[in-house]
Amino acid sequence: MDFWSETPTLQGEFVVLRPTTMADVEGLARAHDDPETLRYFPYGIESEPPSAASVEHALRSGRQTLTQLDASTGDIVGTTSIYNMSELHGRVTVGYTWLSSRVRGTAINPESKLLLLEHVFGVLRARRAELNVDDRNLRSRAAVTSIGATEEGALRSHARRRDGTWRTTMVYAVTADEWPQVREGLGAQVARRSAK
Repeated sequence: MDFWSETPTLQGEFVVLRPTTMADVEGLARAHDDPETLRYFPYGIESEPPSAASVEHALRSGRQTLTQLDASTGDIVGTTSIYNMSELHGRVTVGYTWLSSRVRGTAINPESKLLLLEHVFGVLRARRAELNVDDRNLRSRAAVTSIGATEEGALRSHARRRDGTWRTTMVYAVTADEWPQVREGLGAQVARRSAK
């Protein structure tokens, strides 16, 4: 199996990540329960609520697009992607991530990141995982920092926002050398949030 080209299925205790299909449209639309969810996504179809057109676009984009399921119920609770993949240079970007408001603050998000990064560093044997966040998205910036990613810099006027303003994209990364410590921290977050 060519792991660099095949979208994985990743099973955790609290979340399952599996390849997105067109059959997920309705479930993704139900999970999109907060109009602010995609506020900070760059302007374009990716920042529109889930629909047949947006899911089809994601599947044609070349990204490894994954649907996030609540492992206890099987309900669709969001989506995430692995993209900008370079096997030659051993790097990927993790993003286009959103979750239903009802599962925010639970073990689902940290376990999702744990599964994704375990795949990136353990299976793909990548050297670097990058995460990009709108500089105004303070909640996502705090979440990325809390997993142990390092802020590396800012890409100014990098993308247009839905409101027409220009976004500064903050670049964060985890390297293979940092992964053992990041893995430990994510495991602790999962344990803390699952105990609530």
